[in-house]
Amino acid sequence: MTLDIEEAPRPEWSGIDPRGAVAILAPHGRDAAVAKELLRGEKLDTLAAASLAELAALVERQIGAVLVTEEALIGPGSEVLSAALEAQPTWSDVPFIVLANGSPGARSSHARSRMDQLGNAVLLSRPLHVEELLRAVRSALTARRRQHEARERLEELQLRERQLRDSEAKFNAIANSVDHMIWTTLPDGYHDYYNDRWYEFTGVPVGSTDGEAWNGMFHPDDQERAWATWRHSLATGAPYEIEYRLRHRSGEYRWVLGRAHAVRDAAGEIRRWYGSCTDIHDEVLHREARVSDLTQQRDRAWNLSLDLMMVATVEGEIVTLNAAWTRILGWPVDELDSARLGELIHPDDLPTTAAVFEQLRERPLIEPYEYRIRARDGSYRWFAWTGSTHEGRVYAAGRDVTERKAKDAALQATEAALRQSQKLDMIGQLTGGVAHDFNNLLMAIRSSLELLRRRLPSDEQTRRYLDNAIRATSRGAGLTQRMLAFARKQDLRSDAVDVGALLPDLRELLQRSLGPQVEIVIEVAEELPAAEVDLNQLEMAILNLAVNARDAMDGDGQLTLRAEPLTAQDDPDLTPGDYVRITVRDTGSGMDAETLAQAMEPFFTTKGVGKGTGLGLSMVHGLAKQSGGTFRMDSAPGAGTAAMLYLPVAQAAGADEPAADAAPAPEPERAHKERLTIVAVDDDVLVSMGTVGLLEDLGHEVIECHSGKEALAALAERDDVDLLITDHAMPRMTGVELAREVRALRPDLPIILATGYADMPAGGADYITARLEKPFSDSALADLLAELT
Repeated sequence: MTLDIEEAPRPEWSGIDPRGAVAILAPHGRDAAVAKELLRGEKLDTLAAASLAELAALVERQIGAVLVTEEALIGPGSEVLSAALEAQPTWSDVPFIVLANGSPGARSSHARSRMDQLGNAVLLSRPLHVEELLRAVRSALTARRRQHEARERLEELQLRERQLRDSEAKFNAIANSVDHMIWTTLPDGYHDYYNDRWYEFTGVPVGSTDGEAWNGMFHPDDQERAWATWRHSLATGAPYEIEYRLRHRSGEYRWVLGRAHAVRDAAGEIRRWYGSCTDIHDEVLHREARVSDLTQQRDRAWNLSLDLMMVATVEGEIVTLNAAWTRILGWPVDELDSARLGELIHPDDLPTTAAVFEQLRERPLIEPYEYRIRARDGSYRWFAWTGSTHEGRVYAAGRDVTERKAKDAALQATEAALRQSQKLDMIGQLTGGVAHDFNNLLMAIRSSLELLRRRLPSDEQTRRYLDNAIRATSRGAGLTQRMLAFARKQDLRSDAVDVGALLPDLRELLQRSLGPQVEIVIEVAEELPAAEVDLNQLEMAILNLAVNARDAMDGDGQLTLRAEPLTAQDDPDLTPGDYVRITVRDTGSGMDAETLAQAMEPFFTTKGVGKGTGLGLSMVHGLAKQSGGTFRMDSAPGAGTAAMLYLPVAQAAGADEPAADAAPAPEPERAHKERLTIVAVDDDVLVSMGTVGLLEDLGHEVIECHSGKEALAALAERDDVDLLITDHAMPRMTGVELAREVRALRPDLPIILATGYADMPAGGADYITARLEKPFSDSALADLLAELT
């Protein structure tokens, strides 16, 4: 209650919370001032009251504690204070500290009566000790604070109780207003509430389905499934959702959708389950009718589809197939009932397919992939498969891509051939330039050596050194020829080669090259025909393959060279006809599939830096292709390597015998039949010096020129020139361009093109009488001069 108190609150009360303050009423003497200063020194708020009426006002405002003198209690306004105390709420009991007179005998009966009415009062006799007063004040404030805390807890509990009652009322109102059966359970699944709709639907007495009795309301065929789902949700906390049939009050079973969600506390513990049952009987019947209609449509599409369709278990057992299996593969559908899919898959595709089916246990969607299925006649066809899984079944469709795969393979082969051709063309351009410069250097060296050989005294040791140096230039020229043959920039000098005689003749050279720890076995088939191939290039190819084999065997093992006839018919790499196959087989470490696939690529090598160029196998491959055959390799880790060179059988009757190592040719006649006047043109001073020296040594007069312009000037001045020999790659005017100009001036003048390039430059045949390949020997030069003059 609120009291009407005449005294208005004092200004000094403002800003002070009375619940934590001490009210002081001591109207006589200095007790009030002393107490106020004392308490303020202890950081305690004080509110001074001038009368019992003001004190009553502070009590109504829930003052923290009251410090009052005994004589103040008998003053006017005591009735107002009594009324204020009686009006306090039940939780409030304001603590009073009464400063009593020193002698109880002097206390009036009126004062004693007032102190008895205070109830929660502490009596301190004056005079009193400061610490005694402070202890009493602190104790009173602590007790008062606990009263306020108890009030707050009580109010909170009362609020929660009201909220709970309101919530239950709202829940009941909502639960009974919806057209669903609503129920709740305890965390362990004990059903403790059903709304009115439940009882209306089921017709059972209230409370009869509490606990676990609700399980008896399920259709017998649904009980185990529905109860297992509910137990799973209770165990895991997962939402509960299932369709089942529930007994209606009419006795029939109707389809309902059961759902439930758990409500958790702040710690994540389940406090209650809230669930519902929704009558979906009409919807289910409509859905089943729709499913039946769709099933009929699906069956029609299933059997009319041009693609293979299949239902199988995730273990690969066939459940059902469509009619396309009969149309495309010839399998009667009933013949494959319960068959294992693995029995129809191509053996090479089984690992991939098994991996796909294993993934289906974790991922429901089949990523598109391809494998081959066996037809009833034993053939295989390619199919591209897609599909998904549902409830342990695999649903897949396969489109016949056999023709597409064949076209793709042909396209890939064409693209690979194009890429290889582009590689070779690019490398050919590079090697052509390198060969020209290298041959020019070799020309300068060889011509100088041959001239030196003639001029030095006839000392056997010196001549042997010079012969070795000349042989080295021949080998250098052979190297450039092999590079050009690999790049297909060198015209091969194909002849009929007796491979059966070549292999035994190479044994000594091979044994020297491979070392004594390598056993060489040579096998030659009887009546082996001759092969159409460049003999020198073939020798180098066999030597190259043998050295590779030695390295693969770490210099210790068996090398087998076998030559045999072979007829090609349906080989994609060979024109139908007869071939000689030369196989070089080793017992080395072999290669894996990845290395084997790159082995013939230009510059690919497995050897260390500086130990291999990566061109050897590429050159062998280039020789085989240029000769009209092919080159293949077969290898596996730990099983050695077989390199197979396929060469077409020669049409000519005879066969070339293997040639010995090129040695310096015998010295030509020192003098030509007649002395010729020759214009020699070369922009390279070193090459020009050697060429001029060889010509002069043969007894001819030589006019040395270093450009086409100089040569034309010399021809204009001299009409007795018998022959022109010119380099091709010169600045400002090439050899062919010079020949064209000369041919216009001197149509009958013999013109020799001496070049380090592999073949005749474009347009050269119209103006050039003969081509001389650098580096050439003095004998080759002498023979050509004799032929032309």
